[in-house]
Amino acid sequence: MKKRLSLLFIAALLAALCICAHAEETGIRPRLVKTVTEYAIDYETNAWVPCRTWDFTYENEYPVSIDLYEIDADMHVITAFAYAFEDGMPTQRQSYDADGALLSVTEYRNGCVYNVYEESEGRKNALYYQYGNGDAYFTLVLRDERIHDMESAENSHSYAEEVDSVSVTVQNGLLLKTVNTGMYANWGDDEDKEWMRFSGTYTADYDADGIVKVTSAVHRVGPSGTDGRYKLTKADGVVTEGVCYFPSSDGSWFASSRFAFAYTDMETTPARYAQMINSFLMGSESAYYKYNWY
Repeated sequence: MKKRLSLLFIAALLAALCICAHAEETGIRPRLVKTVTEYAIDYETNAWVPCRTWDFTYENEYPVSIDLYEIDADMHVITAFAYAFEDGMPTQRQSYDADGALLSVTEYRNGCVYNVYEESEGRKNALYYQYGNGDAYFTLVLRDERIHDMESAENSHSYAEEVDSVSVTVQNGLLLKTVNTGMYANWGDDEDKEWMRFSGTYTADYDADGIVKVTSAVHRVGPSGTDGRYKLTKADGVVTEGVCYFPSSDGSWFASSRFAFAYTDMETTPARYAQMINSFLMGSESAYYKYNWY
């Protein structure tokens, strides 16, 4: 299920467009988030219970620190970011953990995420983005992951590759529909690489503000149809709350998570704002959405 969701929500990226006409038409006054709180259902009381929060610190309207607080574990995970800019747009971002260890390096082209490199003990991971639609939204991502077995006497390696091919429909400079298809290959040193197609075609539909509202899948084998719904509460030109719904085995729908958004006074573009909100609604199951809105 987790793999299926991550493939379904692939069509995210940083948008570097200033769409003033859209802001005037809808009355949207998008701002950067200050604190986001995620809630989960307590099935004994049927009440929403906070499970984690994100607190953001900014410089030059880009986050330089994110404090993720896991409430149940009473644990803070703090990530710091260092940027390089050119003509007001980022060209590189380095992320560090609370101990100062380098976690990842992100390269940008035209202000959009272009390559991401991560390395930890025994593991290397790289993402390579290709853009269409005037360099606004990516249409292809190649993931290349290499794992070294530190405990193996043979020092064996395993590899994984995945290519996501995304068709993108845009309206007023914002996402309207994305359809993800692609292929993946998993193999080891003693295996021949074999490419396999995804089991289905994964679609996300977005509202007039570019924020996800419905996700669906068409599978070659097995059930097809809507598999995610997102209900938003909007006030004063921003999203104040988002609830994620997924189907149960009996055909009913259940609310799996709820997000509450509090904001800074720093304004941003409608496209960047939409990707920021999408990164929370859809990001928990998708590395491609996570943190790509900045």
